Amino acid sequence: MTEYEAWTLMAAFFTSNAIYFLGGIVAVWLGFRMSNNIFEAGNAPIIAKILTSAYCLCVAFYLFGTLSQQISLLSDFSMGFSEAAKTIEISEAAQRIADFDATVPNIVNLVFVLSIIIFQMAGVWMKKSD
Repeated sequence: MTEYEAWTLMAAFFTSNAIYFLGGIVAVWLGFRMSNNIFEAGNAPIIAKILTSAYCLCVAFYLFGTLSQQISLLSDFSMGFSEAAKTIEISEAAQRIADFDATVPNIVNLVFVLSIIIFQMAGVWMKKSD
């Protein structure tokens, strides 16, 4: 596989992954709406709270999976470019990908998703002060 083919394959994946991410953001927004409605109502039935919590947790796992898949693929391309650099000359951009370290992005993704779920669960389970 040439470097150009690798870049093309990577672009195709990131385009489709962006659509999954947008779907996740819409689902997160809906979770915030449901959480806010429960919080504002103040007397929502327990079943509504449980179902909303389950929905929000599922969305959080979906979003984290989508974000993790993106980092995983970038790590795979990093390894591929690193191997290619041993036998052929690669571009500076490919070298930057080859030097990619996924530690910080993984931590940021985890903090991002945890903050979303904490905000949503707070809206579902906390009582509104009068």
